[in-house]
Amino acid sequence: MIAISAATSIGQQNSRRLSWGWRVSLSVTLLVAGLVIAPQQISTRLWQREDVWGVDQALVRETLAPAIQANRYLQRIVIHHEGKQFPATVHYTLDLGLQDAAKAAFEQQGGPDYGVFAALDPDSGRILALVSHRREADNDQNLALRASYPAASVFKIVTAAAAVDLGQASAATELPFNGKTTSLYRRNVLHHRDTKWTRRLPLKTAFAKSVNTVFGRLGLYSVGGTALADYASRFGFGQALDTDLALEPSVTGLDPADDWSVVETAAGYTRTTTLSPVHGALLAASAANGGHLLPATLVDTIVDDNGLIIYDRGNLGGQAIISPHTAAEIRTMLRETVQAGSARSSFSGFFRGAMAQVEVGGKTGSLSGLDPQGRYDWFVGYARAGPKKLAFAALCINRDFWYVKSAFVARKAIEHYFGTVD
Repeated sequence: MIAISAATSIGQQNSRRLSWGWRVSLSVTLLVAGLVIAPQQISTRLWQREDVWGVDQALVRETLAPAIQANRYLQRIVIHHEGKQFPATVHYTLDLGLQDAAKAAFEQQGGPDYGVFAALDPDSGRILALVSHRREADNDQNLALRASYPAASVFKIVTAAAAVDLGQASAATELPFNGKTTSLYRRNVLHHRDTKWTRRLPLKTAFAKSVNTVFGRLGLYSVGGTALADYASRFGFGQALDTDLALEPSVTGLDPADDWSVVETAAGYTRTTTLSPVHGALLAASAANGGHLLPATLVDTIVDDNGLIIYDRGNLGGQAIISPHTAAEIRTMLRETVQAGSARSSFSGFFRGAMAQVEVGGKTGSLSGLDPQGRYDWFVGYARAGPKKLAFAALCINRDFWYVKSAFVARKAIEHYFGTVD
């Protein structure tokens, strides 16, 4: 069986091959639950261990999930087999400096009532940060794993991707609309008429400014309910994501046969579409990596005290969900949000000095929610400079007043990550 105990981090160990031909019978016993820091990465990976030990991703998730859900990253485990004990160390993928940068951003001016930051490498799916913040309560729950949060306008990423992928629009396509950019009225969507007050915006601008009427009409008339449901599924909504985390599934309340349900879902103007921060980072990653939905993993390796690799995450491939061309068009829209859209003020003065060569794109989203109650503020996006990339989702929830905005948290995380020499 696997028993879990806490320990301090240890350094790298040499790896050598394990040749036993048996599979181990495994169960979980919690011995000591403690908060520990993530260990160093092991650079040598020679083979997969599932065939010998029976330690696969599902078992890793089952074993470590209770601790991770409580914001504890247990490092030491013991494998028991035939009366023998094999102490082992869990090596996580977390970047502790990035974790600290996000935590510090949340704590400025007292921080939001609730805050979450999740980040990962968009090419590998390795999770680099999982940060939970609570202003007034004990931080004993990993908020990044929950999917009770309304996705709001972040879902416009899915709608835009569907329209482009189906050949119905491009980032430059001009779309007419009536009414305010923030409103969503039936008369302006279902009964549109061009008038002297009708405005036309390129899709990238409508995305950057989060124009609800444009996206409601795009979802209903250009994409359609059935196709929108298909693309939501491709992007992982209503699915159990490939991950070693106990991650709640994101969902939509979309009824493809109900026109107004399609409109509200396409615009993100509904509480019935929910999103976890980890999933939000994966949405952004799909744009940054050319159109793939990746496995999101937190455990890199499990190594016993003799240097034997018991579990190795390895290089996991993703699933192509949109074309590379579509991913490039989505990146254009995400960049427009930062340069001239709803996140512009948060990145004022950013692209100077050390950050001058960093490309940043993102999507804002805001809506009131009930679990927990408050006003939700999302910023989901990516950043890259040369071969270095980051995909992230920042979420701030405030009951009464805005203390810290999600785009500010993301900016501070980006400044740390791309200001650090590897």
